[in-house]
Amino acid sequence: MPYILNTPEDIEKMLKEIGLSSPEELFNHIPKETKIDDLSLIPERKSELEVSNTLNALAKRNKSINKLNSFLGAGLYDHYVPCALKHLVYRSEFYTSYTPYQPECSQGILQAIYEYQSFICLLTGMDVSNASMYDGATSLAEATSMSLRINKKNTIIVAKSVHPEYREVLDTYFKHSDYSIIEVPYNNDGLIDTNALETLLENNISCLIIQSPNFFGLIEDIHRVSTMIKDKNILLIEVTNPMSLALLKEPKQLGVDIVCGDGQPLGNNLCFGGPTFGFLATKKEYLRQMPGRIVGKTEDSEGNVAFCLTLQTREQHIRREKATSNICSNESLNAIAAAVYLALLGKEGFKNAALYSLNNTHYLIKRLKEIKEVNFPFKTLVFNEFAWRINGAREILKKLEEKNILAGVILDKFYPELKDCILSCCTEKKTKKEMDDFVDTLKEIIHG
Repeated sequence: MPYILNTPEDIEKMLKEIGLSSPEELFNHIPKETKIDDLSLIPERKSELEVSNTLNALAKRNKSINKLNSFLGAGLYDHYVPCALKHLVYRSEFYTSYTPYQPECSQGILQAIYEYQSFICLLTGMDVSNASMYDGATSLAEATSMSLRINKKNTIIVAKSVHPEYREVLDTYFKHSDYSIIEVPYNNDGLIDTNALETLLENNISCLIIQSPNFFGLIEDIHRVSTMIKDKNILLIEVTNPMSLALLKEPKQLGVDIVCGDGQPLGNNLCFGGPTFGFLATKKEYLRQMPGRIVGKTEDSEGNVAFCLTLQTREQHIRREKATSNICSNESLNAIAAAVYLALLGKEGFKNAALYSLNNTHYLIKRLKEIKEVNFPFKTLVFNEFAWRINGAREILKKLEEKNILAGVILDKFYPELKDCILSCCTEKKTKKEMDDFVDTLKEIIHG
């Protein structure tokens, strides 16, 4: 379709139709203080080479994670991504595709997504998975919406130990609705307070949201919690790190109804915080309440294997009032990257990556215990990250950063009661030398 500029006559006709006298009047709603009247502030046009040099100079102001000794986690994790993954996922068939609106023409994409769904079901033990979502936070919000449709109740219980940014998104989804959200505190061990939970289990509870490993890195007793709500028609939603499922029991075995989270640890780089993808899996009986798309496997009229969009419960495909979600797209390229990652590592490789993450984390904890000024607010039943406390944590983090060490995330940003606490993480990429350098540098900063 050619792009044809509007003629002055066209513009005049359009303005007359909407009752305006000039194009500038279209922008009268923009506050005056935000408009640029002095056009000299806009730089002169530059050549492609000049623009490229300017952007490269700006990019160099960022500190690459590859040049830092990083122990950051808190939802995004620096796992090793096999180099073969990029060459497979960046094939034009995957890289340039958008959404299979014409499924019969997209068999390759559909099969790749189907393989992704199969991997998620294997990891979680669930019966069905959708074709991915935007990220972990929106997958939780959509899982919660699912529960509200399933049992027609209007109260949501969420553990305070769930990722604080996920809880913010949850609040944004439901703050202007008739649904209410109640937070359950964590106990002295950093786990969901089951005594407080017991007092909240009323008849109008739709779902209970719990994260394991939780935001503090601690592994929750999911089975105990599921037993508490078993006979109360309350759905249990678990947010989880998919990498941890290589070692922990499948959520379905623990009584979980819906599993969700961020799939970034599965073959997706950090990318300065995104994009990532959200995964969501559930039991077969809740299939028709799942948001997004589900790819199915079938046969064509000649008996050949064929893939198709089995369910498309989006508002673009069906009447809006019957749609299960207004999320109109999925992160199919990121999800396919996860499938490729899991296929490249295989069962043993994936388990080993998780084991190395676990072992490195506990080695770092052991080393930090050598420093008398360091203590731990919670027990250390953790997978790949943990909380630790030291006086003057913010100043110490700055001094470590000056030495190219990112020690972790300060926790009182989200939990004011956890003053001077830091959340640190290890993946399979951390070497003994990197962990020893971190602890030895910390000792030097403390003791001079």
